[in-house]
Amino acid sequence: MINQQYLPNPKQDEKIVANLWQHPFIFLKIFLTFILLFLIPVIIYYLVSFTQPTLWENPYLLVISTLLCFTYYLIILLLSLYIWMDNYLDVWTVTTHRIISREQLGLFNRTVSELELYRVQDVSVEQKGFLSTMLNYGDLYIQTAGATERFALKNVGEPIKVARIIQRLDEDAKHEHLNPTE
Repeated sequence: MINQQYLPNPKQDEKIVANLWQHPFIFLKIFLTFILLFLIPVIIYYLVSFTQPTLWENPYLLVISTLLCFTYYLIILLLSLYIWMDNYLDVWTVTTHRIISREQLGLFNRTVSELELYRVQDVSVEQKGFLSTMLNYGDLYIQTAGATERFALKNVGEPIKVARIIQRLDEDAKHEHLNPTE
């Protein structure tokens, strides 16, 4: 969990409202894809055993196929860990003054962006497809007038609720920014 001590350049009276990750269904889709990829060598083994039962009696072929199978599993395992890390380490933090985006772009490549809430012009939600509507996840786009014109939060759970929270915080931030003495 990300707490106050991990905020870059914390502001006075700034509080964390929400930490957002991608919806758990996205991780489930990734997990199921890699389970299917893990089953491919097993399926091939049983198909070959069924069609050519004497093929595995050759000791050289058995050693080579075992080596290829373990190499395949190692590559799939490394790829699955990389994709999981790349998706899980994408975190968006909504505070009372700003939105902080931490995006993992590779193994050793991370981008941290922040958006002041009083600069928000528009918040829109996009839910495409049956599953995203039924499971209540989607993309949240925040339009600004700053250097980053469109801030995107991809596959966020409960995007309409998050959009309402951001709009409420935006109104409070604009009121505070325009009237700093109150």
